[in-house]
Amino acid sequence: MPVRERGGDWMRGERWRRGSLLERMALRWKGPRPRRDESLDIFGELRRAERILLVPNDRVGGLFMGAPVYKAVRAHYPDAHIALLTKPDDARLAASIPFVNQVLTAPLEEQIWSAAYHDFVDDLRRDLYDLAICLGPDCSFRLAQLCGLSGARLRVGFQRDVETCFNLEIVRQREEAFEVEQVLSLVRLLGVESCGDVSWAIGEGKGNQLRERYLDGEFSTGHVVAVDLGRGEGTGLNGRQLDDIVGRVIERGARAVLFFSLAERKQVNYLTKTYGSRVIAFEEDDLAGVAALLQGCRALIACNTNVLHLALSLDIPTVGIFDEDARRWVSGRNQLVEIIEERDLRAISISRVVDGLDRALRRDSIYDRQVVDGAGSAPSTA
Repeated sequence: MPVRERGGDWMRGERWRRGSLLERMALRWKGPRPRRDESLDIFGELRRAERILLVPNDRVGGLFMGAPVYKAVRAHYPDAHIALLTKPDDARLAASIPFVNQVLTAPLEEQIWSAAYHDFVDDLRRDLYDLAICLGPDCSFRLAQLCGLSGARLRVGFQRDVETCFNLEIVRQREEAFEVEQVLSLVRLLGVESCGDVSWAIGEGKGNQLRERYLDGEFSTGHVVAVDLGRGEGTGLNGRQLDDIVGRVIERGARAVLFFSLAERKQVNYLTKTYGSRVIAFEEDDLAGVAALLQGCRALIACNTNVLHLALSLDIPTVGIFDEDARRWVSGRNQLVEIIEERDLRAISISRVVDGLDRALRRDSIYDRQVVDGAGSAPSTA
């Protein structure tokens, strides 16, 4: 079964981070082997690095939260070949990031002992990387092993409670620390300094076409609010709660754009039948398309999903619903997000969500949205 964002609590569990007992045994007995390390001059290796592999966290939002690191590494190594290793779902959006030369798609759905996993490791090793950096404080076991097995001379990652193939491990900060600050602290220890935030923007090409197709006509009048039906990594909201939220959005004179995946198809069918032309549905597998439509929305309501992190990176006012400490996922300096924390999301009061939406909408006029040339959503180099 493919590794998907909607993995429930399993994606936060021990098996996700540590790997199954079978995977750990297989890696030791018949999995790919790390290269044999000779003595390393770490600071010399860092100075001389010409081929670099960056591996963002494969937990929710990892691609977006790693963006300041991609920018900082590019500034520190302006002439290096930088490759970005991503999940298949993120590859299309990752291809528009200007700080990297190449995007690699990792076969994270494959078992460590599979031929596909072995073949991918062989491909990484043929690329002869000098430096590989794993940016996930608690990424999947398979992703961490890919970074460690890459064959790079210097392989850097956060210290884990299972054996890894890193030859330089960094102790992570406290668990609730904002992930962007954690990964920036990691590369800072390598001598790579942060060079500012990354501003994402929507290109005029396909973005305008999508907005004209989906948001014109009836959707061109009044406000448009996006609602992400996804569950994120937890249990998410149930159908009754989502129905209530969409109904409240429409009661306020707004239209609703519904972002969904195959798992929410039944709920989408019900909502479109109930509310007719007041809602429009869009599959979130096309993250570049999601980004374009978000640009036409005044606000987003979402649990902790990729769509939420994409909206925050685009400066879209957002109501973020979390069943864990939100400080891990959202900077305390971000004034665009209304945070709602509730351990049991099924018990959450919809009035809290609606009140958060009202506050987010009041903030919408404060921030200007910039549109730049390009075919998709990309982080600005400014």
